[in-house]
Amino acid sequence: MELNKIIDHIRNRSYMSGIEREDVRVKSTGEVFTPTNIAQYMLDTMDQSIFTDTTKTVIDNSCGDGQLISEVLIRKLENGIDFATALSTIYGVDLMLDNINLCRERLLCGREDLRHIVEQNIVCADALRYHYRFDNSHLYDDEITEQKQQALFASLFD
Repeated sequence: MELNKIIDHIRNRSYMSGIEREDVRVKSTGEVFTPTNIAQYMLDTMDQSIFTDTTKTVIDNSCGDGQLISEVLIRKLENGIDFATALSTIYGVDLMLDNINLCRERLLCGREDLRHIVEQNIVCADALRYHYRFDNSHLYDDEITEQKQQALFASLFD
């Protein structure tokens, strides 16, 4: 897919579109998406090697429908990184499954052959509790025993 079509697919959507966002939902989730121009400004202030180095990764711990990380994808592609490599270095977490589904579709740009990447790298979880391994293991480290918790706490003071 050529770059202009990818950019159109990513950017040609209405603000907070695709999901019925009732006032109750917005209040309970704090769901407010980042406008494109602000996402672009934020990326302008970052180390630009993120968009040229194929080993550098980006994570958005409240990715919503992928506004910020889709702009990362565009910048990586603009800098000559191939689609699969660029996509594999982008990660996102969001509390709402419908947002995750929108984000995955947005990032895929129709590349169903790469769905396995977004299904592993874009996850539905509570960002405050998620373990950030992106390896399909249990989403949270809730199974930590009390003994392990005490040992971990004690180690903080070593």
